[in-house]
Amino acid sequence: MIRIFSANQLTKASVHLVVAQIQARFHLKSRAENRAVSANAHGQCGGSASNKHWCLRKMWWVLWVLAALLALFCSLDVWYFLRVVVVIVRAWLQPPVKDVTAEQIVTGRVTPHDIDMCHMNNARYLRECDFARFSLFTRNGVFKALRALRASMVVGATTIRYRRALCIGEGYELRSRIVTWDDKAFFLEQRFVSTKDGLVCAVMYCKQSVIRSSPEKIMQHLCKRKVESPEFPKDLQHWVNFISASSLALRAESGVEEKNK
Repeated sequence: MIRIFSANQLTKASVHLVVAQIQARFHLKSRAENRAVSANAHGQCGGSASNKHWCLRKMWWVLWVLAALLALFCSLDVWYFLRVVVVIVRAWLQPPVKDVTAEQIVTGRVTPHDIDMCHMNNARYLRECDFARFSLFTRNGVFKALRALRASMVVGATTIRYRRALCIGEGYELRSRIVTWDDKAFFLEQRFVSTKDGLVCAVMYCKQSVIRSSPEKIMQHLCKRKVESPEFPKDLQHWVNFISASSLALRAESGVEEKNK
C-alpha cells in the first residue's frame, strides 16, 4: 500500500529532521569541548608530580603578592601617594601659570569616603589643601625652582576656620594663592567655596617654610629679578604674631634660650 503525504506534512517532516541533526551536532561539539577543557586542566595541575609542583608554586606566588599588598596598604597611606602622583601629573599637563601669586582653583565634591555624620570630616579639609598646594606649586613653577636651587619646603604651621559644613554630594571650589612671604616662608590662603550658593565654607592659612634657600631666592629665580613681598593682611599678621609668641614660649619652656646664651 502506497501512502501519499501532503506538501504540508512533508515540510514539517523536513523541519523536524533538520532540527534533530542540528541538536545532535551541538551535543557532540559540547561533549568534545568539555573533554578538551578537562584534559587541559588535568594536564596543567594533574598527572605528573612536576605539574602539581608548578601549580603549587604558582599558588604560593599569588599568596605572597596578596600578603605584600596587604602589608603595603596597612603600613602606608597608599591612596594618598597615588593621588599625589595623579595631581602633579595633571597639573604638569595643564598650562603653566606665570603669575606666582595668582589664585588657582581646583574643584571637588564631597564623597562618602570624606564624611562623618553626613558632612565633610574636618581632617579632609587639610588633606584636600595638601593636594591643592601640590597643583599650585607645580603650575606656578615653585617646585621647579626648588629643584634648581636644591631646596625643599615643609608646612610650618596651619590654621583653619570652619564656617559651614560641606554636606555629602555637595560640590566646592578650592581656591589657593600665595598671599605674601618673609625671609623664611611663603604664606598661603586656601578657601573652600560652595558651588551651591557661593559661600566660603572654610578658610585656611598655611605657612610653607623653605629649607636650604629662601622665598626671595625662589621668586628671583622665577621672575629673573628681585620681587618685593606684598604687605601682610591684618588677620594674617595677627596669626604670624601668634606663631612667633608661641615659638618663644616653647623655647623658654624647654630652656633653649638659656642654652643659647
